[in-house]
Amino acid sequence: MEYEPDFAKSFMSRTLEIVAEYDGAYDATLLINCLLGLLVLPKEALLNKIPAAPVDSLDKWGIQPSSIKNPGKCDYGHQHDLSLRQLVRRMRNAVAHFQVESFPKSGDVAGFTFKDRNGFHVELTLLELKQFVVKLSEHLKNAA
Repeated sequence: MEYEPDFAKSFMSRTLEIVAEYDGAYDATLLINCLLGLLVLPKEALLNKIPAAPVDSLDKWGIQPSSIKNPGKCDYGHQHDLSLRQLVRRMRNAVAHFQVESFPKSGDVAGFTFKDRNGFHVELTLLELKQFVVKLSEHLKNAA
């Protein structure tokens, strides 16, 4: 296997391809693995290219605003309005520190809960997560 000279762009393209083509029993696991790569591998400069769009525009990224159970607090302890960029940062923290749980607790996975130490809490269905992974990888590929 060979990567293009621009590893980030190649990685994002392959992630898109994997998500689009996979049709198996481990789709939930695949989405978390892709999310881990999309949120943790890119350099911080690339993640800073995520727009600071307001929460009410998250549906364009596959996430229903009602899926955000708690936006969390800023580093100074104040509640704040969550933007897309902050959502990505907090989801990165949740994934990197393995603060991810499936729901329901037993049986077929319907989605995942993401939390961080600042009170952030979002619950995404598998469909939301897949749409978000696709949109994020497309955006990062174009930003690379």
